[in-house]
Amino acid sequence: MLRDRQSLTFKDRATGVDVTLVGTMHYNPVSIELASSTVTRLREADALHAVVLESCPSRWKKTQKTQPPGSFLRWFLYNEMLAAADAAGDPAKIRLGDQRIEDLGSCAKRTMADTTRDVLDPLGGGWARLVGDWREGFQREINGRGDARGNLRAADLWRDVALLAGMPVSLFRYPMAWAIKSPKVIVPFAAFVWGIERIPQLVHPGGVDAVTGAYVMSGEERLVSALFLALDVAEVVFISRLFLKSLLATRNDVLSRSIRDACEEARASGRGGAIVAVLGAAHLNGVQLRLMGDGDDEWWAGGEGGSGEGAGEDVAPAEAPSGR
Repeated sequence: MLRDRQSLTFKDRATGVDVTLVGTMHYNPVSIELASSTVTRLREADALHAVVLESCPSRWKKTQKTQPPGSFLRWFLYNEMLAAADAAGDPAKIRLGDQRIEDLGSCAKRTMADTTRDVLDPLGGGWARLVGDWREGFQREINGRGDARGNLRAADLWRDVALLAGMPVSLFRYPMAWAIKSPKVIVPFAAFVWGIERIPQLVHPGGVDAVTGAYVMSGEERLVSALFLALDVAEVVFISRLFLKSLLATRNDVLSRSIRDACEEARASGRGGAIVAVLGAAHLNGVQLRLMGDGDDEWWAGGEGGSGEGAGEDVAPAEAPSGR
């Protein structure tokens, strides 16, 4: 087990194949360099079997369409996934290992519906399920094997001065990429935020009490205050569960299956070679926990052949990246 910068290197428990998980801050120049250099080093040593990317066919095709080689957007929104694919040099080595975006949307809707039912059922165990899911999700997906046993630590991120210096680039490029590639998501969200911000300007203000001199809110102001308090609570409850279950737990299962499939390929080929997986840093500890066998094996869906939905798809030559 080796921890270096924002990467973890270990052996997959089931196959004994070397796996390197590269944890990234999306669109950060330092993460782009780390992904590229990790893949390049193994490729030049003839020790690379496959590169698993945190992407799916739909997202990858959209990336290739909006960022063709040589285009301005290819340069402007260049990211660690493209960098790793370029460094691999051979399209046959690329695996799209993430959950399909279509399935992610369905999963998110189910999580939101389940959360709504649990919020409205405090006496029937709903709130207990919420707390249990938060506790289990944090322990499994965030804490993973624990810092003492080789986790990616928060300090591995915030102590990297260059990574932090590149954060403004990430904060600009990431939403910009979403706006360009998925306007159907960004536009309604931006309209909702704009509408919420406008509400306080539409209410009639209160006034100053003539006797006490204290400001007295109007009925409309009290209503808006209650609305924003409810939204704050809902934001914490819904987004935290959505993050831990749909965006981490379910996708970590899929990503782990994709990596395990690539490990099985490497072992069966007789030529060996390591697997590099380029993932968002939040995924590393949960994926490592699964592949090193410290948790249960439900994610593997029965082991042999249990690749799971939307996992481990190859990149067709026509879709493969070729240069910046």
